[in-house]
Amino acid sequence: MASDLSIALSQLHKLLAQLAEAEGAFAGGPQSIAVAEKQVAQVAQKIEEQKAAIKQSRKIADDLNLKLKTKEADLKKLQGQLNAATSNKEFDIFKSQIASVGSERADFENTAFEAMEEIDAAQVKLKELESDLKSRRQAVQTLRAEVEANGPGLETALEELKSQIDVAEKVIPPGEGLSAYRRLRIANGAGALAGIEDDFCEGCNCRVTNQDLVRIRTGEFLRCRECNRGLYVV
Repeated sequence: MASDLSIALSQLHKLLAQLAEAEGAFAGGPQSIAVAEKQVAQVAQKIEEQKAAIKQSRKIADDLNLKLKTKEADLKKLQGQLNAATSNKEFDIFKSQIASVGSERADFENTAFEAMEEIDAAQVKLKELESDLKSRRQAVQTLRAEVEANGPGLETALEELKSQIDVAEKVIPPGEGLSAYRRLRIANGAGALAGIEDDFCEGCNCRVTNQDLVRIRTGEFLRCRECNRGLYVV
């Protein structure tokens, strides 16, 4: 049968666990906002990079179109020269040049077409990123409003739990045991205490000696010989 001290320590342990959960919720709000804002900044950066890529692609496409126009002018000039050829030799020379320039023109045309397709795809991607950025910014605003609304209630709950814990901790006798508990609480929070289940410490799964079990059941405050947690009978 659990002693009054074990019952009190069990209740204290539950309060410590509730405090850890409440502190996590209180800290989690600002942390969630920070994560969401970081994601917004990342998407915004991607948008700038996408815009820069589109600008560069357009410059390339413009250069290709300029070269294409130059080749078209060359073809027109060569066609005129071909029509004015006065010998078979001249005719063959101009015909060969027209074929060469025509091939170059076709290459420029294909490359320009591919560049325009890439620009179109990049524009679609840009719109998707801008839509994502808008959604994320709205989500941040909603999250911030929720955190601000829940903040006062969480603060009140934290203060109430801390007050209850201050009272509950008075069951621990002054001395080394209390000092060790306080050190463990600073380091591990609710892990400063552990229940005993089937003669094993629930904190480290080490067996509690029979002698210690007897002393704990009679109301003495003892710590686990392995993990140093304050023990109570479940």
